[in-house]
Amino acid sequence: MDKILENIRMVNGVIGTIVVDKTRALTFQLMPTSYTTENVKNIALSLLNLGRSISKNMSLDLFFEKGLARLYNNKEQIVIILGRPELNFNSLGVVCREAIPAISRKLSRGQLGLSSKARIDTIDIGPGFLIKAINIIAAKCVDKIGAYMVTKNLRKSRDELNKKYSILNSITVDNNGIVSFIKGATPLTDKETLTAFAHWANLFLSYCARSTDKLKPDDIMELTFEIKDRLDLSGFYQLYADVGI
Repeated sequence: MDKILENIRMVNGVIGTIVVDKTRALTFQLMPTSYTTENVKNIALSLLNLGRSISKNMSLDLFFEKGLARLYNNKEQIVIILGRPELNFNSLGVVCREAIPAISRKLSRGQLGLSSKARIDTIDIGPGFLIKAINIIAAKCVDKIGAYMVTKNLRKSRDELNKKYSILNSITVDNNGIVSFIKGATPLTDKETLTAFAHWANLFLSYCARSTDKLKPDDIMELTFEIKDRLDLSGFYQLYADVGI
């Protein structure tokens, strides 16, 4: 992948390239050091939203006050190439006729071949945001099965997993089905925390589904619609699917 991104960057006027893999919620990028990780992630989120609202298999040229960009939107990934005002779209198009299909092939085969020049990023979301996600899911389940059953299923699924994920021992569920951290707890932001919450959400929804035909584990994206972009790029949904029961 790094070789492909390097070839694109060699076109006169190109600043850098960002690729968002829609399937695995990963961001691949080769950008100047002036673009921070947070800058890239914000662009990636905007790209994901745009990619869902415009036609698939299309390219789009963008013109800004201080630069240009070309966007390629395919079914499984969206690519943006940022450039200075002198960027020649014709020259870029010649390179991209091979580069864009090559990116698609690399992603579909999982052959990323990235060196230190190119980076893979995921959107990091902290424990506080994950608590928010669980509360959003729980609130929508309350509407379908009531606070009593939601509280019972939240506690039951938490207790079943707390030996596997120590962070769940720092969480309390009140009688209204509202989740929060125990006062004084200092949870870490890491892959295990994300996995713990994904597993908890999956097990919780599985228990809820046993008591009603109005809920099923596959409803996760619908239940978290208002925050699905950040969850998507964090890898939450992929972990949710991986731990599915």
